[in-house]
Amino acid sequence: MSDVLLLVQSLAVAFRSLQMYTTAHPRSKDAVAAAFTTLQQQLVERPRIQFVVSGTRAFFNGEAQDDRSPHLAALVRQVTERGVSGFIIERGASLDEFAAFLEALGTRPPRVQELGGLESMLLAAGVKRIQITQVRYQVVLEDDASEDAGQELNRAPSVQAPPTEDPLVKAIREALLFSLPLGLGSAAEAEGHGPGAPADDELAFLQDFHPLPLGGLGALGTELGFGPGQPSTDQVDTLSQVLSGLGPGTLLRLLAGLGTLPQDPAGLTLGLHGLVGDLLQRAVAGLLGQGADWSQLAGPVQAILDLLPDRDQVRGGLGDFLRGQGHDPSKIGLLLRRVTWEDLSLEARLVKILEEGCLFDLTLEERLAFLRELLDLGRIDDFVRVQELLLDALRQERLLRLSSAQTLAGIARWAHAPEFPPYIEGPLAEGLKANFPWEPDPPVHHWTTEALETLLRAHVSRGDLNRVISDVRELEGACAFLDHPQPWRQEAYDRLLQALRRPGLLDEVVAHLQGMDRAHLASEAFPFLEFIGVPMVHHLMACLGREEDRVKRGRLVEAIRQMGPAALPPILQALESPTWYLVRNALNLLTDIGDAGLLSTIAPLLRHPEPRVRRVAIRSLWRLCGPASEPYLIPRMKETDPGALEEVLFALGQLKSVAGLPAIAEFAQDRRAQEKLRIKAIETLGAIGSPEAQAPLTELVRRRGFFTGTESSPIRLAAARALADLGTPAAMTLLRTVLEAEPRGEFREALIGLKGLA
Repeated sequence: MSDVLLLVQSLAVAFRSLQMYTTAHPRSKDAVAAAFTTLQQQLVERPRIQFVVSGTRAFFNGEAQDDRSPHLAALVRQVTERGVSGFIIERGASLDEFAAFLEALGTRPPRVQELGGLESMLLAAGVKRIQITQVRYQVVLEDDASEDAGQELNRAPSVQAPPTEDPLVKAIREALLFSLPLGLGSAAEAEGHGPGAPADDELAFLQDFHPLPLGGLGALGTELGFGPGQPSTDQVDTLSQVLSGLGPGTLLRLLAGLGTLPQDPAGLTLGLHGLVGDLLQRAVAGLLGQGADWSQLAGPVQAILDLLPDRDQVRGGLGDFLRGQGHDPSKIGLLLRRVTWEDLSLEARLVKILEEGCLFDLTLEERLAFLRELLDLGRIDDFVRVQELLLDALRQERLLRLSSAQTLAGIARWAHAPEFPPYIEGPLAEGLKANFPWEPDPPVHHWTTEALETLLRAHVSRGDLNRVISDVRELEGACAFLDHPQPWRQEAYDRLLQALRRPGLLDEVVAHLQGMDRAHLASEAFPFLEFIGVPMVHHLMACLGREEDRVKRGRLVEAIRQMGPAALPPILQALESPTWYLVRNALNLLTDIGDAGLLSTIAPLLRHPEPRVRRVAIRSLWRLCGPASEPYLIPRMKETDPGALEEVLFALGQLKSVAGLPAIAEFAQDRRAQEKLRIKAIETLGAIGSPEAQAPLTELVRRRGFFTGTESSPIRLAAARALADLGTPAAMTLLRTVLEAEPRGEFREALIGLKGLA
């Protein structure tokens, strides 16, 4: 890659960064610094860098450059669209001066005009070693480009009196007129009217406009010395003088016939194309001066622009030229608006929307495509300006409100993207919320509601749950103050709530729930669960029935528990589930938020086929129902599942169930039962604390004869401890009697350690 193209590429990167970020952003600073380093390398061997634009061609230090480079073509457009022809950067220019120059050259053309032009902007920024050139250059040959460009760069523009017309030029024009199938207007010129003089029928062609066929100009071009290559400066200058003498109507028809130019000599076509911008400006201005209607010119101008590869540049130049002459900007917009939207550059489209007011002349698809392009390119400030136009339109007449609401609904769909800037979304949401309560037209309200719904779903997806609550309550409060509430407005509000209760969105809430820390659970997740209400509980219970991870199930149970009594209907429904762990978790939840009225609901689950469910059912029953649960628990002493039996014994002990003593004592004395469970039953007898337990405990603790057999030491010790827990005088006397009769050994030592026997 050549040094020049390397510099141009670094400039393109810097411009791109300045468009996407602020000048103070680190990425912008890095890009500008990199371009400045490349520039410094260019200035090592020369005192200055000179950049000149002539037509669509570029010259660096007088040398023509390869115009196939996209970066070079972009720089050419950037210079010409801002009304200048080039710039000079001298050795010694500072980084600050260079940064100010790039920022000025990257400013939108309308803004440049508002600030007085690039030269004024650089002067205001204190830039001294970078200069702007504003003279107009003609296309030159490569062999004399350096000399001509170098001379022109250092000459200030001057105003000269129009030269006397060259007889040769006049003769050539007459030959040109003779070569064309002209109408009345040009015939008048041929008959002796001065250049540009009006003829009676000069505007007649606008009624039935058709281009002039230019195929017959080949011979004239050859006679004038045009060859197969680029024409010389003198040849282009002569051609310019010849064509400038034509009347504006003839000139416009000639430009419309550019597509019929002969291929030979190619130099004639190249020369004529290089003059199109100036000639079109001259033709349009002349016809307007003669009274042509703006709408009449729109079709011919569009037809001409469609023929040009550099149509955006020519179009922009025409608009700037007419504005500079003081014409009405809205009428200029009318002239250029009929140009195909897709053919316009981004900058040209921005001008049409922001300055010419054509936003709602576009289709919905065109508006959204344009806004998406701005967003993708990082042109956030421009995006916000267009969005402001849309939000302002929500306060206008119905058709504008409808078009705006449809477009805003499309923008809202992009809020799900993580890169969607909050300073776009914030004004969008506020504008929609402000419109929601008062919008009188149901179709418009439908679209604004859809946009709000989309934004609310985006908040949920991002986990901004408090924002959802705040927005919905704000809408509810705004609607409550209306004197004449409309039924469709309430339907729209209900639609927003229903959207927040859809399973897919609730799945996202559950995902946030699983990933939040405790602090955010309390401040964001739990308030949102309560806000959604019973539908949220149903969804959580469904998730609980599917979730296989124990830790995640625990988080779900915790969330449901926070819902309080409102969660009871879904929990009770879950008791009928075939998924055993869902039933178990539902019972755990009922234990925390239920009451004694659930006795008949829980009792059947004491016979559930899954032992783990039976255990939790026992626990829930006695904790919720207290002594009323004893008739259901005591029969479960026949429970074959050891875990469930332990739960029953613990429950009866906590309830101090005297009614359960016979069944417990019977089990404690059953030597066929597991010793561990018998000890648990003995401990329960002591926990109940009834004197009625003394008799069975006495049988268990005392030593027996050879034939009846004595219980094992663990059983006897458990019975002794249970008697000590009873603490009655009779129980303590019995223990002392046992101690006196007990021979030395570990059991005796254990008895001595009991409370009251030491």
